[in-house]
Amino acid sequence: MCPDNTHAKKRYLTPGNDIHYPGQTNHDACFIPESVRRYAGEPLYIIVAHWCLLQQNWVQRNQISEAFHITARRASYLIAYLRSKTSRVVSVCRHQTLPNKALRYEIYVIRVLDSPTPSTRREKAGPPPVSKRRVGNGDRSMANELWNRLCSNRNAGKILKKKEDEDDRT
Repeated sequence: MCPDNTHAKKRYLTPGNDIHYPGQTNHDACFIPESVRRYAGEPLYIIVAHWCLLQQNWVQRNQISEAFHITARRASYLIAYLRSKTSRVVSVCRHQTLPNKALRYEIYVIRVLDSPTPSTRREKAGPPPVSKRRVGNGDRSMANELWNRLCSNRNAGKILKKKEDEDDRT
């Protein structure tokens, strides 16, 4: 990773600039239509869902591709994501079989739900409690030292075998 952040995405939002950046950092810049610009801070799939909702009709990947100035493949991925993201987007999907046997999906967005508030989200469980019981008589530092010796020594197996043989004799 580059420490001076030269490879980070540049966010230039000038008044005449139609390129906008969705809220997710893993998405490239895209054009956000005027009708859904108020959702510009949301993830791209939510912006697309709001746009589809405004269409009040079945939407294909080519329409999304044109409206957001993205590739048809990326628009297909967005449709697939909208189909699976039922927690925030209520939609119906249908497919059409083309003459070459390929499936072309269309989506009809019925409703886009608000994002859950932070209080309704599940809190992450903390680390598991540390056990007070110790198993065995080994010390952690001794175990680490033994492990490091075994890793650094090519003949570690032979050394251990010799030690076992000596212990068996006594």
